[in-house]
Amino acid sequence: MLERTRGTNIGAGAACALATFVFLIPANLMPLYRVELLTGSRASHVVSGVRLFWEEHWPLPAIAMLVFVCILPLLRFGLLAFVLGMVRAGRGSPRLGAAFRVAQTLGVWAMPEVMLLGIYVAYGRLGALFDLKTGGGAIFMAAATVTALLTRAFLDERAVWRAILPEAPAPDGPALSCEACARVLPRSAEGQDCPRCGASLETRKTNSVVLTTALVAAGLIFYLPANLMPMAMTIQLTDPSPYTVFGGIVDLAEAGLWGLAALVFVASFAIPLLKLVGMCWLLWSVHTGSTRHRRLKTRLHHIIHEIGRWSMVDVLAIATFVPLMQFDQIAHAQAMPGMAAFLVVVVTTMFSTHSFDTRLLWDARAPQTLSPRPQTA
Repeated sequence: MLERTRGTNIGAGAACALATFVFLIPANLMPLYRVELLTGSRASHVVSGVRLFWEEHWPLPAIAMLVFVCILPLLRFGLLAFVLGMVRAGRGSPRLGAAFRVAQTLGVWAMPEVMLLGIYVAYGRLGALFDLKTGGGAIFMAAATVTALLTRAFLDERAVWRAILPEAPAPDGPALSCEACARVLPRSAEGQDCPRCGASLETRKTNSVVLTTALVAAGLIFYLPANLMPMAMTIQLTDPSPYTVFGGIVDLAEAGLWGLAALVFVASFAIPLLKLVGMCWLLWSVHTGSTRHRRLKTRLHHIIHEIGRWSMVDVLAIATFVPLMQFDQIAHAQAMPGMAAFLVVVVTTMFSTHSFDTRLLWDARAPQTLSPRPQTA
């Protein structure tokens, strides 16, 4: 399938992108939920986890949450609203190409949907312990998630690229295509910037196999610590309770939340394992020059690239419920080393799908069939 037309309403896509941008502002500023005990009340905001992680000397989770939940979603949907609005007004030009390329690249890094799921997981864990009250931040985050999904449904990426700059005639000789906007250009353009989106034109990504191997190796090294070490520690009336990936799944199942337990199992255990195993298979195929199942491998890379961000659910859930449990001796929670290790696994595997060049899978040549030796009279 060379092209499949998806949503065609650019005006509706622009409206939904703008609505998402607007909803994200109160979602980041208003409380997600609030809990009250005899010693006082606590509220959890998106930035509460960022501040708490930083104060407890966990800079990597703090920066990751600030970037993935606060900054990049606003940047992505702000750029999308601007570009789609200009295209809808008939003002498409190559000057919009770089903005649209950045917005599309941020699609897997901007995580309002994953944040909403993290809020739901944290609510399921704490709802059995405290009387939680949902805040406006959670409601606006849900609204932003809905409009973000609608933006994706309405957006026809190829139609937008053609509105920015129409396709060029097919070159007569060797050709290459831009990785970002799929514009086909002569092979002689390699090393230049794409005239439509500004991306650097390459026939193959530089050092793709080496960089991807290093990232996957880092993910494999941190995978066991991420699953065996506690991600958080909760203390209720001097009774400590470590929170690991499997421990969280078991707790949800014992509380009768089977659907939520299955969801956390898939997002926090199955998906990271699938990413690591899948990327190892792709790297091994390139290393051995395998010509088998190349279409399946290419689709697998696309799936891994799309679902990788959902593994952030546990990290974001911890970032929302730890700020709530700060009642000194009555109830207390804090982040633990397993969370940082888990975050490293998620981020390195996400970067590995970006650095891997699927075209390398198709460079391998099937063995040529030997032709029969010509006979002489």
